[in-house]
Amino acid sequence: MSPRKGLNGLVVKIASRCNLNCSYCYMYNMGDESYRQLPKIMTDAVVDQLIERTARHCEDFKLRDFEFILHGGEPLLAGKPFLTRFVEKAKKRFEAKRMKLRIGIQTNGVLLDEAWCKLLSASSINIGISIDGPAGWHDKYRKDHQLNGTHAKTLLGLRAAQNEKCKVGVLSVMDASSDPRSMYEYFNQLGIDDLDFLWPDHNYEKLPELYIRRSRAPGYTPFGDWWIRLFDCWFADRFSKPRIRFLNQVILMILGRDAGFESIGQEENRYLIVETDGGIEASDYLKACGDGFTKEGLNVGNHEFSEAFDTPLMKMHRQSHQVMSETCMQCKIREVCGGGHIAHRFGNGNGFDNPSIYCFDLMKLLTHIQNTLLGQLSAKTIREAGLVEMSYEDVLESINMHNC
Repeated sequence: MSPRKGLNGLVVKIASRCNLNCSYCYMYNMGDESYRQLPKIMTDAVVDQLIERTARHCEDFKLRDFEFILHGGEPLLAGKPFLTRFVEKAKKRFEAKRMKLRIGIQTNGVLLDEAWCKLLSASSINIGISIDGPAGWHDKYRKDHQLNGTHAKTLLGLRAAQNEKCKVGVLSVMDASSDPRSMYEYFNQLGIDDLDFLWPDHNYEKLPELYIRRSRAPGYTPFGDWWIRLFDCWFADRFSKPRIRFLNQVILMILGRDAGFESIGQEENRYLIVETDGGIEASDYLKACGDGFTKEGLNVGNHEFSEAFDTPLMKMHRQSHQVMSETCMQCKIREVCGGGHIAHRFGNGNGFDNPSIYCFDLMKLLTHIQNTLLGQLSAKTIREAGLVEMSYEDVLESINMHNC
């Protein structure tokens, strides 16, 4: 067994409430009510404990680079004074040890204005904004607590960040019933350079609506088909092509130049969550698995982050691309797929011992991307990467079944 590696970063929940009420949110609308027991804003005392634990973790594992992703709820609800104190304390502690600290923030964008953007820019904080596409799609899901759409306010926030020359990326939850080309053109028109689409947070206990309307089967891959159309549009774009994280990393993994990340690949998941009360948890996407599902009793006030390596859920999350179902272990594309995101495997009475709910979709998409690359790469690159043409049917046959 290889030596344990330290964390790459932490998702820090500096606010546990949100000014929006998005219908698909794993925090508030997927059955987990544990947020009600959390402080609305992280206290300075917890911040101090968090920074000290993190610095010691970096020292123990000889890490020279670390990332804080400020998250929520809606992190801007913590306020400018809180954010200023957090950044000053964190940078002072890390700079004293000559460690590089990167800080990002993921926001719904509604509260972003010139003053916020000046502060974030001055603090060298990268901004991620959640936008689900044009108003008709965005407002379908991303509403405020009065059930009003939030697209117009979110775009004002995006423009404020762009005007201040902030480094901005956009995160969008994909809707397989939307038109991928229209989505791509919309984000291009907004001038987005860094873009990613998330697979919706479903599992075997909470099936996607498209799978409820029609039985899930190898011949029905609405999510994979959506991604294929998006990939073809993006891949053919020879001009102002944005970086789409998921597609970029799939290509790098197929070429053997990247090990992946939380949702796909072979890499260990080396990020953890810290809640507003200091609670240390695995991926917050796992909140979609049940009320209080991610609570394992660890806290920055009493525990080192290395202790999280051995709790059942955090250990499973960390090793999710190495510990897969028997079906996944038979699969020809397991080294790229990695079983998909652990949150999408839950249910059927088997816990996480299932292929992803999006198994067939991933198979179809990944084989399509690999075969497309084969038509574009040199013979030398193909030989070095060990690539061969592989059909969707080939992969289905490799798992010796047509149902996962």
